[in-house]
Amino acid sequence: MEPEIDFAPLLLVSALAFLIPIVTHRLSGGKVPSVVGEIAAGIVFGQTVIGVIDANVWLEFLSLFGFAYLMFLAGLEVDTALLARPLGPRWYDPRVALRHPMVSGVLLLLLALVVSALGVALIKSWGLVEDFWLLFFVFSATAVGVIAPVLKDRAELGGFNQVILVAGFLIEFTAIVAIGIIAAIDRQGLGVEALLLLTLPAAFLVLLLGARRGRTQLPSVVRLIDELAHTSAQLKIRGALALLVIFVVLSQVVGTELVLGSFFAGLALTILSPKQGSSMRIKLDALGYGFFIPIFFITVGATLDFDALFETADAALLIPAFIIIAIVGKMAPALLVLSPAYGVRRALAGGALFSANLSIILAAVTVAEDTGQFGEATSAALLVVALVSTAAAPWSFNALLPKRAPRPVGRAIVVGAGRAGGELAPRLARSGLQVTVIDRDAAALADLATEGFETVVGDAREASVIEAARADSAEVVVIDVKDPEMAYGVARSLRGRARDLRIVTWVMDHDPRLDALDVEMHTFGSATAVALEGAVLHPGLFSVLGSGADSGLEEVLVRNALVLDVPLRELPLHGGVRAVLVMRDGEVIIPEGDTTLALLDQVTLGGEPTAVREAFHFLGRHHLEDHD
Repeated sequence: MEPEIDFAPLLLVSALAFLIPIVTHRLSGGKVPSVVGEIAAGIVFGQTVIGVIDANVWLEFLSLFGFAYLMFLAGLEVDTALLARPLGPRWYDPRVALRHPMVSGVLLLLLALVVSALGVALIKSWGLVEDFWLLFFVFSATAVGVIAPVLKDRAELGGFNQVILVAGFLIEFTAIVAIGIIAAIDRQGLGVEALLLLTLPAAFLVLLLGARRGRTQLPSVVRLIDELAHTSAQLKIRGALALLVIFVVLSQVVGTELVLGSFFAGLALTILSPKQGSSMRIKLDALGYGFFIPIFFITVGATLDFDALFETADAALLIPAFIIIAIVGKMAPALLVLSPAYGVRRALAGGALFSANLSIILAAVTVAEDTGQFGEATSAALLVVALVSTAAAPWSFNALLPKRAPRPVGRAIVVGAGRAGGELAPRLARSGLQVTVIDRDAAALADLATEGFETVVGDAREASVIEAARADSAEVVVIDVKDPEMAYGVARSLRGRARDLRIVTWVMDHDPRLDALDVEMHTFGSATAVALEGAVLHPGLFSVLGSGADSGLEEVLVRNALVLDVPLRELPLHGGVRAVLVMRDGEVIIPEGDTTLALLDQVTLGGEPTAVREAFHFLGRHHLEDHD
């Protein structure tokens, strides 16, 4: 008779995964990520304290797959277009060059290696530890598995997120490869086993080349995959998971940690399936963060063994030394590399997040147990460092960079009162925004001022003009100037006043300097092509949207939490207003009565103009906690 499968531990873990985010958010006001609460709950309910989460082969499998899935999603978060972006003519300026993820990532890696080597060498000279190399790579590492969920909740940080994520992977990648080689040499000696690690990047390249050729030579297969993507087959999701498993198995075959294969799988999918175009990423996120990943973090806490802490006094001496190395080894490089481009506060926050170290410590302790390179005191002290750093790093990051209270949607600034700017201002006003227009020519602003717009006469490159326009309280600024140098000067002045302000502009050619300032650029050629496509393929809709009349069609970004998960037929949309279409993660949805809306859906509304404006304000309410 086959042994009975015990689902009770999974039931407890699932219940904790549901309750912990609620508890941590209520207790910390959102400053402590749920990952910290999940590990803490695992410790409390695991073998260290209560002991109700027992060792279970199925729970162990789900936990291990959750870790692989987490690294897979981390690979999906990498913006490959940003990595390939050229530095531009001002590559010599640290404020520009260090905003490039690869430049800052490589420098952070090198400095982390140097500082960690000095710290471990100092402890070794005191006679507290014997092994150097394994411990050196442990302290030079970070935890992308902790970094990725924290950054996932901080999308407003823009390009800074990419710098942290890419640097984190480079640092962890180096440590994983090094520890894998050390383990292979200790177990089997120096040989072809270490060279097998090259199989992963080789498979990655073969996959990309094969997929590119398949798109051109097998278009019918590509169309079939697209057709089955949103049926019950969910073919793209199945393919993504199959890709993850292929690389995980490949990692096992070559004898390295599965984090490498998982990340390569996510990175490959990022290149093969851009963010725009499908809802696949939302589905993958929901599957991972909704089930597998919480199981991993809770199980990690439940299986941590602190018995050695009470068996040797040497651990008490090593713990503070290890914690100091873990903090200084990441904080010092981050300050040197990130502060010129992002300021001291963001540099400190990045260094704090880099100090998290979980998976590498767990892997190193496992290797050391097999090879005898660590004593009990060293292993126990490292486990404490893993726990403390994993708990403190996310909290420190959010404390140094607290989430700003959401600004009410209502203010936009248009720089330039020319033909485009003069037409844009009334359109934004009809959408419910209070619009301020800046221009050096008072005569150009006269008509807009007569129509009731707030106007500011002056050069938007000057701080006094930006202050007069109250840019720090605006939601978005549109720069409509023809001179690229002036556009750059305006963007730099705005960014100096409001670091997180959304800035949009039109350009003839891509300007890397504006990229460095996190400015959204739209080229005239692409915009013209899109407009003409709309005129050709959708003449009726384009005619209505393109007219300056009160058309009765509006597009709104859903921000009101009260409408989420409520069928459209039950929403108080009066006056015959209808949702014409919904755009979600690049996918067009034709809404029906039972269709529900999600946060940040783009909804096109149609109906009587006055009723449409009322629905616009209702759906786009920015204060999510407002229950009026």
